Amino acid sequence: MVALPYHIPKIYNFFLCLWGKENNKKYRIIAEMINKNKKVFELGCGTAILADYLDKSCSYIGWDLNDKFVNYCRAKKLNVYKKNIFDFNEYPQSDVIVISDVLHHIVPQDKMLVREARKRTKTLIVTEPISGLSCKNIPFALYRLYDKILGDNDGINDLENRKKWGFTNQKEVVKYFKRLGFRKIIFHNKEKFIAIWEINYAESNFTSR
Repeated sequence: MVALPYHIPKIYNFFLCLWGKENNKKYRIIAEMINKNKKVFELGCGTAILADYLDKSCSYIGWDLNDKFVNYCRAKKLNVYKKNIFDFNEYPQSDVIVISDVLHHIVPQDKMLVREARKRTKTLIVTEPISGLSCKNIPFALYRLYDKILGDNDGINDLENRKKWGFTNQKEVVKYFKRLGFRKIIFHNKEKFIAIWEINYAESNFTSR
């Protein structure tokens, strides 16, 4: 069983639309970073909303394990495929890899995904909510019910692991991503989302730390 947003793509998009300006700003920032004439590869792409924001000179490939999302994107003629984002050796050639709101789903494999993705592209862009699960002020049993019906229950990643994601302040966020080697961190909403941009310079040595 998965939550409704992960079962019905239009409901997933509706929930994203509830964030309105913040989501639009996030995608605009990413698109501006990518600029033009880039090969863009998105991991855990969902309904591939980012593709609508990219310059038309860019090419786009997305991977996701959700059949509903993949079929939805394919119906829109997007290059989205049902693939496991941990199949590192199968990554297509890219100028930019984007990981948007995925890391909090895949704890404790979040750091490994970032480290492996960095080795396989010129630029890595990651966006994440700062606080993760919003269940601090309600009983966890009630939040578990919400998660199953309308929350982040994607049918793949366990809630017990997902609830471990979260930071109490920006300093913790900066520390986390600096340890992973990121050079630039942007807080486009200090409460909800962060955007991180790393340029993989040719002279840098990006072995796993």
